[in-house]
Amino acid sequence: MAKALVSSLLRPSFLYLAGIIFIAVGLSLSKPLISMGQGVLGLAWILEGNHKEKIIAFFKNSIAWALISYYVLTILGLLYTSDFDFAWDDIRRKMPLFVIPFVLFSKTFSYKELKLVFSIFIGGVLLSSFWSIFVKLGGLGIEITDVRDLSRFNSHIRFGLEICLAIFLGFFYINKSSSLKEKIVWVLIILWLIIFMVLISLMTGLVVFMISTFLLFIFNLNRISSSFLKFSSIIFLLVITSIAGYKFYSQYHLFFQEVESLPLKDFTPNGSRYFHSLERTGKENGFYVWRNLSQKELEAAWEKRSTIPFRGKDHKGQPLSTTLTRFISSKGEYKDRIAVEKLTNTEIKAIENGIANVRFLEISSIDKRLYDLFWELENYYSGGDYNGHSLIMRLEYWKTGIDIFKNNWLLGVGTGDIQNVYYEQYKENNSLLKPQFQLRAHNQYITAMATFGMIGLIIFLFFIAYPIIQTKAQNSFIYLGFFIVLIISMITEDTLDTQVGISFFVFFNTLLLYHKKELT
Repeated sequence: MAKALVSSLLRPSFLYLAGIIFIAVGLSLSKPLISMGQGVLGLAWILEGNHKEKIIAFFKNSIAWALISYYVLTILGLLYTSDFDFAWDDIRRKMPLFVIPFVLFSKTFSYKELKLVFSIFIGGVLLSSFWSIFVKLGGLGIEITDVRDLSRFNSHIRFGLEICLAIFLGFFYINKSSSLKEKIVWVLIILWLIIFMVLISLMTGLVVFMISTFLLFIFNLNRISSSFLKFSSIIFLLVITSIAGYKFYSQYHLFFQEVESLPLKDFTPNGSRYFHSLERTGKENGFYVWRNLSQKELEAAWEKRSTIPFRGKDHKGQPLSTTLTRFISSKGEYKDRIAVEKLTNTEIKAIENGIANVRFLEISSIDKRLYDLFWELENYYSGGDYNGHSLIMRLEYWKTGIDIFKNNWLLGVGTGDIQNVYYEQYKENNSLLKPQFQLRAHNQYITAMATFGMIGLIIFLFFIAYPIIQTKAQNSFIYLGFFIVLIISMITEDTLDTQVGISFFVFFNTLLLYHKKELT
């Protein structure tokens, strides 16, 4: 009996299914499961036999070549690189770009099997979301000062992309299902995932979801035969767009509102001199931050109210003195001893947690994030320190990456040298970024350009676009949704430079392309 069980477990068909299930679960809950799943798929391919025939068939297929082309380019980039430690690590990290298309090429899954795998993936996303809420409510007894830390198993950006795909899979199965109960379950899952992204302020996920939904609707408008469904879809998009527009406008108006400036004074009520930096125009709720400021009194008064030193860091790693100064400015008060003494215990706690505006105690995390974006832009253009501010740092990453491309426009700098060249370019540009923030592009297109030059960019675009064009996969709702999510995400992230990002892309890209007929 034991022999029969082992024989059953080692059946290639079972191992193929088990392998993709491991990966589906691992994407949202456990990184080791991703590697385990790839290993199981490799074992299935070996046990299945017919190796020569499968290899020949794979390398005769133009779609297969497109799917592995970026990995082949990464290997070719070894020919003109000098940092082989980084290069070999990159080769190892990107190996799924070859392995998964190769081992799954000869395997076809049924619609039922694919639904099982995708349902398990959605289940993993749901479990991860429930765990995040559990942590947010204090279930682990830890204090979360940055809502992005609520994504416990994965990067909050990658988690947002997984949620977007889970939502589109839900829409697909609503359309496919003939059971009213099943349709209701899918609707509830979709609603929860949208609400969840709002609750923990997954801004990237929300933006990608809204743009992807809009584009999906435009591409599929003519395919909607039901007038009611078409009308309902239009109303849904209008409502979502209106809410997003209102949120954006309200926070823009709040940030740039005109208020009566506090009169400039020379001395505090306690006789200390106020400092005024008229050239720095940063504001909080319309009040200038760097005017009517007595750091001497702020420091003395703060040390009596908190155990965190005035010249230390708040719980977000920001200079506490800056957080305190911004917070008091947001209240429209002079920045002196009296202002600190007037702070409530709740406000003291908020400042310690890195909250720099009194309004943030009341508004939603989405509103706060929008306000932060406007603040980052205003701070940048007024000459402020932009270290630690994600939006502006990305602009600096992009600028540096484009400079590298200009200097190495044909072939780029090679697979292994990209990080070192970035460091050199930051020095050459006299960048204000601190060493810990001197990262790469956070833009997959710029990364491809800087690493492999114009030739590399052409191959990268071939790698992305050829499969969907050749297979007409744009006719598949799921694949088109996945494709839009990924190409948008690559604008703000190096999606193909992390284990989860690579695995997420190649896993779904391969499965959805190889099974377009089953999923159309």
